[in-house]
Amino acid sequence: MPLIRCPKCGQAYDVPGAVAVRLPNSIATCHCGEWLAGSKAAVLARMLNPEQIKELDLQPFRVPDRPPSPFEEISDPDPSDPRTRPRSVRIIARGENESVNTVFTIHQHPLWIGRKACHVVLAESELSLRHCAISVRGSKLVVRDAGSHMGTYLDGQKIDEAVIGDGVHLLRVGTALVSVEPTNEKGVSVGPISESDASVVDEPMLHAIEARARPEEPSGGERIILVCIEGMLKGQEFEVPAAGLIVGREGHVRVPDEFLSRKHFEVVVDGEGIVRVRDLGSRNGTFLNTLPARNTKVQKGDEIRAGVNRFRIEHRR
Repeated sequence: MPLIRCPKCGQAYDVPGAVAVRLPNSIATCHCGEWLAGSKAAVLARMLNPEQIKELDLQPFRVPDRPPSPFEEISDPDPSDPRTRPRSVRIIARGENESVNTVFTIHQHPLWIGRKACHVVLAESELSLRHCAISVRGSKLVVRDAGSHMGTYLDGQKIDEAVIGDGVHLLRVGTALVSVEPTNEKGVSVGPISESDASVVDEPMLHAIEARARPEEPSGGERIILVCIEGMLKGQEFEVPAAGLIVGREGHVRVPDEFLSRKHFEVVVDGEGIVRVRDLGSRNGTFLNTLPARNTKVQKGDEIRAGVNRFRIEHRR
């Protein structure tokens, strides 16, 4: 997931991997108007066929010009407050390539979860650099989202901030699931993370995104098929092309459902051959099984739900 920077004005964009792999075949500009991706050929192709060449909006991934330190004490704990005491929590996290099973003791400093330079690092799970943090407020454990791209979900509910009660709770960050359980065990003491630990070196944009560019066809000659299993188009099947498949009232797959937006969600295959579902800013949301989907990996047997419709992804040769 590269951090790309505009060569003209210096504005940085922290682009998730699921978006970065789409840049070579799309058009993207900085807020100052400078081209960040695309070519003259792409511009011409867009004029002739706007459905094939998409313009990506990078504004949601814009890094503020003067961002606050992500390692400030987000819950402002006061060690002198007699109610404030160390709290321990067991974290069991399973990312795409990493796993964690550790008890942490939190007191003066929050426990950070993210993809780089954090106490819990899940580098391949589409997290933001610093995704969310768990801290002590009085006698309570509090989890707070840190302005992440994909959001933080506690027990299936999207949260900005929430108290973690007793028992086991499920935290979803990016594509990773994190089990959080308050405990009386003494664990690894959570200390501060310095700014130097979190420094991010800009990656050359073209090198980073070309290395992960989507192949023309899914690897192994497999065909990706979207099957409608419930709803207006029940029983119909649609092959997912390399450019992706948009579903909505006016998408590639047109569904006459008043609960769907004009362009509701998209199914794409990324550079690693992984199928993902991406919500396109719909009114009523897109769900993978029971959880909201933004840029989410689709596993075998998963169901995509939009409005009154349910879809399943199948791999065929």
